[in-house]
Amino acid sequence: MSGLVSPLMLALLGGLLAWGLVWRGRQRAGSALALLCLGGLWAVSTPWVAWALALPLESRHPPVPAAASPAADAVLVLGGAMQAARPPGQPHLGFGSAADRVWHAAALYRAGKARWVLVSGGNKPGDEDVAPEAEAMAVVLRALGVPASALRLEGRSRNTRENAQLSLALARQVGARRVLLVTSALHMPRALAVFQGVFAGSGVTIIPAATDAEALGDEPGGWAAWLPDARSLEWSSRAVKEVLGLAQVKMTTEW
Repeated sequence: MSGLVSPLMLALLGGLLAWGLVWRGRQRAGSALALLCLGGLWAVSTPWVAWALALPLESRHPPVPAAASPAADAVLVLGGAMQAARPPGQPHLGFGSAADRVWHAAALYRAGKARWVLVSGGNKPGDEDVAPEAEAMAVVLRALGVPASALRLEGRSRNTRENAQLSLALARQVGARRVLLVTSALHMPRALAVFQGVFAGSGVTIIPAATDAEALGDEPGGWAAWLPDARSLEWSSRAVKEVLGLAQVKMTTEW
């Protein structure tokens, strides 16, 4: 559903509407809409605009080193970071741009910040024949020094709300009262709001432990910051998704 309000989809739909206006003889309105869509798509495809959209979200919970993180009973790392193997064509695990989540969860465990590592991540609709992402993440966590005895997995969640709902059982299973929530800095504001809502009244406190920050640091500069590229469009799209998702969470909470 979020793909319907992505910058690219909005630009394409706007372009189709512009063509329809021109076809019906409303050349001025159609041309203006086409220019607006093209200009907007150009803007959100530039590094500077992508950075400006992401920075306010990532600044809310900036990452800190594992050694400087507070102690808790468990680390809870969210999926969206890896892809399970798909033999024979893809016999190896796939690492996404958010794979920092798995690394940071392991670092927190090795730093002695928690006794347990809870892993939450299922498959997207249509991928039911593939091993859940939680299992792929567990493979990497074990390779990074987290023993299997410290891991607890749930592989049925398909979105952030299901992450929270199904992870509450894991937290209760290990008797956790304080949980370090590990996800990307861009995703943390929405994830934290969802988890706090689901965990309210459970006696479990959620503590943000963000990682995978892209906007924090130097502001993009020079003429290249205004040249569009695919990575910046994808970055802007993720930022827009998080802003809209956070607004939806707040509206649902208020109602």
